[in-house]
Amino acid sequence: MPFHTALCDLLGIKYPIIQGAIMHAGGPGLVAAVSDAGGLGVLSSAGISTEQLVNDIAETRRLSSKPFGVNIQAGAAEFAMSRAKVVIEQDVRVVTLGRVDPKLPVINYLKSNDIKIMAVVGNVDRAKMCEEQGVDIIIASGSEAGGHVGRVATMPLIPTVVSAVKLPVVAAGGIADARGFVAALALGACGVQMGTRFYATKEATAPDEEKAKIVAATEDGTMVSAALTGFPCRLIREKILDDWEQQKQAGATREVLKSLSAEIQKKYWQKSSDAVVSAGQACGIINSTLGAGEIIEKIMTESTQICRKLYYLSDQVTARQQ
Repeated sequence: MPFHTALCDLLGIKYPIIQGAIMHAGGPGLVAAVSDAGGLGVLSSAGISTEQLVNDIAETRRLSSKPFGVNIQAGAAEFAMSRAKVVIEQDVRVVTLGRVDPKLPVINYLKSNDIKIMAVVGNVDRAKMCEEQGVDIIIASGSEAGGHVGRVATMPLIPTVVSAVKLPVVAAGGIADARGFVAALALGACGVQMGTRFYATKEATAPDEEKAKIVAATEDGTMVSAALTGFPCRLIREKILDDWEQQKQAGATREVLKSLSAEIQKKYWQKSSDAVVSAGQACGIINSTLGAGEIIEKIMTESTQICRKLYYLSDQVTARQQ
């Protein structure tokens, strides 16, 4: 089968495409649609109760019999362990760990229950640390990605991580179509994770206004700001974010910045029309809202065409040299 990689065997999926977890937008409908199309859908466990996570897992299983995973933001030990306990009790076999601290006990807890662990990292040092702790797969996420980001872009990050670890590496950040998929494989990755592309899908539960913002945004229509979470986070540019950054640059007090952040967070949680949207620079590639299955099928079809074209060009060069 074209593009069958080690990732497919490890996760029991048809195509090496992982849906990045999307808080408030990547519910059971989207996760099931991605998994049914041959990828790996991933539920978010952030911003919901453990009871809701149990319900989301049950609903995903009702909608699809295919493998899927759960994302756990592993920045806080207590939160991570509470979600890991649900994953184990509900017999979910795959977990992606975001903002992971390799020293947290959640990794050993998941490992002891035979859960496959994919750790999201933004640099080589963190990738090596996760490998030493026994994770199964590294997701190397470049600074082009939406949400919390590091400082290294995808193009240099992937090959350096691939060279530094022995584990399978998945590429993330700025990937939204067949061109990015093929490029990731050429850089040594065994698959890709896409979040922003699946945000703008028919199955995503985000308001239509948010999906429209992703479709309308250009490649430079996002910015990295700590205004929403206190950590560097890539978001679609909004005036309220620019105001926060200007206040920070002007030397505003902590109280002023905290007050502005509270307003940004309130709009985010209330899903107001001017709420900030977490999205990556792949926005510039996305020009329509499609079904998750359409996206995966399109990537697979066009990736085959790209590879055939590259083979043809290579064959032509060889012929000229002879």
